[in-house]
Formats: sequence, C-alpha cells, structure tokens
Amino acid sequence: MKNVTATNVTATVKWFKPEKGFGFVRLADGSGEAFLHASVLAAASLPNPAEGTTVVCDLAQGAKGPQVVAIHSATPPENPPPPRTRNQRPPRPTASTLQQSAVQQSAQPEDGGEPLVRAPKPPRERRERQAEPTGPATMAYGTVRWYNLDSQSGLIEPWEDGATVYFDRATLRQSGLDIVADGEDVRYLAVGSEDAPVAQRVELI
Repeated sequence: MKNVTATNVTATVKWFKPEKGFGFVRLADGSGEAFLHASVLAAASLPNPAEGTTVVCDLAQGAKGPQVVAIHSATPPENPPPPRTRNQRPPRPTASTLQQSAVQQSAQPEDGGEPLVRAPKPPRERRERQAEPTGPATMAYGTVRWYNLDSQSGLIEPWEDGATVYFDRATLRQSGLDIVADGEDVRYLAVGSEDAPVAQRVELI
C-alpha cells in the first residue's frame, strides 16, 4: 500500500463507473477530489457505490494526485440520483452496407421515372478553435463523439454534464497520438469557457 498521507477523511462519491473500474470522490474539506479504484471498493465490500455516498477513508499521493487507499465506512445517500447513461450510438456502417447504399441510390424505379436520389447529408457539427483559449485548466474524462480526417478536428463528449470539448490534429500531436477513433474513451485536459472548452491534451484510457 502507498504511504498514507491522511486518515479518516470524509468524502462523497462524485461518480463511479463499474465498467471502467474507477471513479472520484469529493473531499468534504473542499480541498479537491481523490481517485477511487475498484480494488479499494472490493476490499471494503462496496462494489458499486451510488453517487452521493459518504465515505470515511484514508488517502495517499498517487502519480496523478490524491487517491483513496482504504475505506472505513460508507453511508448511502438518502435520495440517490438515477444512474447516468450515455446515448447509444448507432452501429458504424461497413463497406458492404455502404456499397449496397450506393447501388440503391442509382437504381431506376420500376415505372421508368427519375432515378432515386438520396438527400445530401447535413454537414457535421464543427467549431472553430480559439486562437488562445483562456480559463482554468480542467482534467476530465469523456468519449470521442467523432474525429474527422478531412478537417482534422473532433469533439469529445464529457462523462459528466457539460459542453462538448473541441480538439484537433495539433492537440493529438502534442499528446503523442496520431489519430483517435469514434467511441474511444479518453482522459483530457481542457481550457476555455464552460460553453466552449478546448482540449489541450488527450490521453487514451
């Protein structure tokens, strides 16, 4: 176990994702947040704490900040919020379905009328990158909504409530990445206003 830096600290579960095996707690003294791993919950026989659960725990300093290393007690919230779910994305088209779609577009109707023509797709949502985004830097987690190879830009859907986060090819290069795929989960550092955050670093998780 890592060297304990604080004992019997009161905190509240901010969120925990069983499928990822980790989450975060808010420290009651207002000093910030601490990382919470599934292994600590398993040791305390608390596999999936609800958002708002109050815990008394020990903390240690990890590589990326404070983290919970032991939980002594847990008190569920009186009115737990409903679980958050992300919108299900439709399956991505395969090469065969795209080819079939192209054939259907060029097919002639049986009555000899005009060829069927599909309406053009609306352009993808796109935001112009701020030249020098300002505001406090925020580390958070999210999922890549899309990344466009033509514009070399994309959007990240945050796991928590908030605006989508813009990133581009320059952000990926600074992060040591060549490309990210739609639907990939990431950890990112964003700056800018709450309405128009811009990722300065993106890490795959």
